[in-house]
Order: sequence, then structure tokens, then C-alpha cells
Amino acid sequence: MLKFLKLLILSVSVGLLAACAHPDLFKQGDSYETVVEKLGTPDSRQLLPDGTLRIVYSMQPMGQASYVMIFDKQGKMIFKDNLLQQKYFNKIKPKIMNEKDIYEMFGHPCEKWTYKLLGEHTYMYRFSEGGFDWALWVDFDNKTDEVLRYVISIDPWTQRDADDLKF
Repeated sequence: MLKFLKLLILSVSVGLLAACAHPDLFKQGDSYETVVEKLGTPDSRQLLPDGTLRIVYSMQPMGQASYVMIFDKQGKMIFKDNLLQQKYFNKIKPKIMNEKDIYEMFGHPCEKWTYKLLGEHTYMYRFSEGGFDWALWVDFDNKTDEVLRYVISIDPWTQRDADDLKF
């Protein structure tokens, strides 16, 4: 029985440590294998024309970040950043990009919305910038999956939390 308890405690400890893995814990020079071993399968994985590898880990829905990591041909990380910053949003190209492109760019969204009467659907990504909580909304055409537009608003999740306050 004591051996079983020790094994159980060890298993739970390993599980908790693995749950603590976060993209912020990795730095330039870390290997692709180490990152994937600790964080699991990335949301998107793209081999770029220059032979580097680009992967994305979305922290949505509870987190407010989506991390890109780029690895050189030897599998060493050469770049990492949070994509959910306004400086990256100008890379969204309406009428040129589609839903797959946005998923590859930012990973899985916080929420998906469908507007059947408009023939559109939306991805919402939560982010924090300038001390405020924001939401990035990317709208797509239901038939073509083409990006129609993107807008930024106050994060509706913060508004939902405010509804629960009692004065």
C-alpha cells in the first residue's frame, strides 16, 4: 500500500509540473523537441520558405496571449513573441487571407460566433495591452472562409464579470 501511495504522489507531482509549462519559460536556443515535449502539439506548424519552422501556441480562452516561436534549420529557437498585440494585427489582410490563414497566424480562438442571417462567422481572441483587456474579432464569409474585416473592442469577458457585481 505504501508503495502504491508513493507512486501515486510521484505521478500527481509529475502531472502538476507538466501543467506548469508555459511558452514564457522557453528562450532562444531551446530545441523544438524540448518545447513540444513540454507544451504538447502546437496549434499550427508551418515550414517557411527559408527552411525555418514557425509554430504557434494559443493560450485562449483563459489566457490573453498567443505565442509564435520560430526555429532555425537545426531546430533551435531563434524568435518568440506574443502575437496578440496591435503591432501584429496589420498583418491581417481582408479579402486576401482566409480562416485557415488566421488559425495558422494566431492558433485557436477564445470563441467562435456564427451569424447565419449575415452569412458570416467570427473568431474572437482576448488580449491585454496598455493596461486594458481587449478582444480582436476576425470576421469570415461563411461560403468562402475569406477574411472580411477585423475589429478591436473591449473584452466582453470583462463585461460579463462586471454583470456579477452586486452593489
